[in-house]
Amino acid sequence: MSWFSPRGSGPRKEQQGRGQALAEPDVHRSLALAALFDEIRGRKVQVLDLGPAVGSNVEFLSQFGCKLYIEDLYAALSSRTTSGEGDLAGPEFFTEFLAIPDETRFDVIFAWDLFNYLHRKELVHFAAQLRRHCDRGARLFALMSILKTMPAQPFRFKIQDEQHLIYERRTSTERPSPRYAPAEITDTFKGFRVDRSFLLRHGIQEFLLVKD
Repeated sequence: MSWFSPRGSGPRKEQQGRGQALAEPDVHRSLALAALFDEIRGRKVQVLDLGPAVGSNVEFLSQFGCKLYIEDLYAALSSRTTSGEGDLAGPEFFTEFLAIPDETRFDVIFAWDLFNYLHRKELVHFAAQLRRHCDRGARLFALMSILKTMPAQPFRFKIQDEQHLIYERRTSTERPSPRYAPAEITDTFKGFRVDRSFLLRHGIQEFLLVKD
């Protein structure tokens, strides 16, 4: 586990995949992101970022005076060895992945588009682990694909400003999208409710969940 204080590292260049011609990054307005920043402004919060470390995001979040934990979920899933459930990650994986003191509580979780890359059983296990580290009012930001296919690897997301996200594609390869229905998200994340949901034109549904 790694964490960054409010004086985190500055921006850095991110490398594209080797040998692949990728499209230029897209910029999309994020209504859920804007709502999230409105909620945490003026508060000292603990933030869990489940994506890769992105220097520009660390720098942007530093203005909110937060303590930032970064745990790269997709990298951990890609490098793990299979066990009892075959190719699926069981509850023990998510316990080891988020090996933090029991008393640690997150006010904000950036899940980005990573839930699209978890099987339904894995999502149930991970939701239970995250729930243990969230008190009432904690917020979870997630982007779910509604298209038939999606990139074979998660996007790298960069916060351009409080209302816009840069979608940086890491591979040109596609894979089937799970196309989780909103009801599946709320059923899986028991104890959370959907505070905001926005269906975007480029095939993404944004969710801002709040812990009850």
